[in-house]
Amino acid sequence: MTATASTLPWTVAGQMAGRVGCQLDLTDPARGLTVPGGDRLLGLDLRTPSGDPRLADHWVRDRDLVGIYEPADPRRLRATAMWRSWEAAEAAWELIVSAQTSLVESDAAMAVRCDLAAGDLLGGRLAGGRVDWSLLPSVFPPHGIDCLFVRRAADAVLVAVHPADRRRLVPHRDGERLRLECWLFSSLIEKGVLLRSRVLAAIGPAAETAWADVLVGRFAASPPPLTT
Repeated sequence: MTATASTLPWTVAGQMAGRVGCQLDLTDPARGLTVPGGDRLLGLDLRTPSGDPRLADHWVRDRDLVGIYEPADPRRLRATAMWRSWEAAEAAWELIVSAQTSLVESDAAMAVRCDLAAGDLLGGRLAGGRVDWSLLPSVFPPHGIDCLFVRRAADAVLVAVHPADRRRLVPHRDGERLRLECWLFSSLIEKGVLLRSRVLAAIGPAAETAWADVLVGRFAASPPPLTT
């Protein structure tokens, strides 16, 4: 069987990881995957103004790159980030985020961020197995968006939160850049509870959304991850 970009494993040198089409500094999870053209996808912002979270451990398992982050603030929130390359597409990745705390109760809010070259922004709602797309205003979008599609001149970027997960998608335009925030875990977390959520990002043709529809459908139908 011939290896393709989607099946080649991650390589890790020190705390830098890479594979065909992207690279990641494991000590800076908020920066996420850097891809050709300067886009940054699936960064995990752990909201730690008192200091960067400590990378406690990391490893590669098949298509998964895993980082364990110890808390650096009073929330005592321990996070596991698993960046997974998709076999279904050459330029598609999933970030599976898990969180737990050693406190009796803590705030679990965190965000998955993407920083992109700006373009036309479409919001999608998944209904009846298909995605209904609509052009979004340049300001705050309506609630209930399951995915975002950023159409540029040369390509397009898809970002989607799994529809079974509680989420809030918020875009921010800053000149020629667009920042997408996927806020996760809106409720408090108790000791002994494990929260988990999934976000998908992919790059594809700008001319049509059919490829994005297929990926969102596969993402929505994928079984929940049982382990990290």
